[in-house]
Amino acid sequence: MSSSVSTASSLFAGPDVTLVHDFNIHERVPVVLDQSTASYSTWRQYFSLVFREYLLHGHVDGTVDSSLMVNDEEWMILDTTIIRWFYLTISKDLFHTVEDDDDAYAVWTKLNGLFTDNKLQRQVLLHGEFYGWQQLDSSTDDFCMRLKKLADELRDLGETAGDELLISTLTAGLNEDFGNVASNLTLIPEPTFAKVVAYLKLEERRMKMVRTRATHTALTTGTHRGPVPPQPLMRNATWHGF
Repeated sequence: MSSSVSTASSLFAGPDVTLVHDFNIHERVPVVLDQSTASYSTWRQYFSLVFREYLLHGHVDGTVDSSLMVNDEEWMILDTTIIRWFYLTISKDLFHTVEDDDDAYAVWTKLNGLFTDNKLQRQVLLHGEFYGWQQLDSSTDDFCMRLKKLADELRDLGETAGDELLISTLTAGLNEDFGNVASNLTLIPEPTFAKVVAYLKLEERRMKMVRTRATHTALTTGTHRGPVPPQPLMRNATWHGF
């Protein structure tokens, strides 16, 4: 048993426990994982960065058998710390779903599975929302951000929505205020989704300025004209014949 533990320990080159045990996970993962919001891709990406930065990937990728590490005090402390991070960054409903798992790998696997299982059904739902997403009265920023989140969710299921598809879907969903602007998107050199979003934000800002200026001009013109003076009453005239 000791040789197995020694071998497993030698494969794991983890960080010093004191480096990660007490840091604020909310500063590194500033999002709460929730099944009712499009938060999974962002949550997973932030945690992936933490695992890479602090060499913790062995706790969640299955390359190290945690059952062989029960006598490794530092490993167990780090594994428990990671589980605590998960619990602090997920919704209450998800917490009750995974709270009985005994190691970080099991918790990580179950949480990911909740968002990637039932792949076909999720793809059908996401396709409908992605291709039918309309701006309506929302701001350009909110509209584009939601479209990007839907694309990220599709990517999590193995379906990549590239810049060309994102731009096409975005253009089709713009409200009527951007009717003339949409035709100018083809003039952007080497267009990317990020470039198009930046352009639309500038146009939205310009249109707001135009509307504000028009409103100000109308109010100023009305003030300069002043009130219309009342017309004098006409007295009844008496006609004298000749």
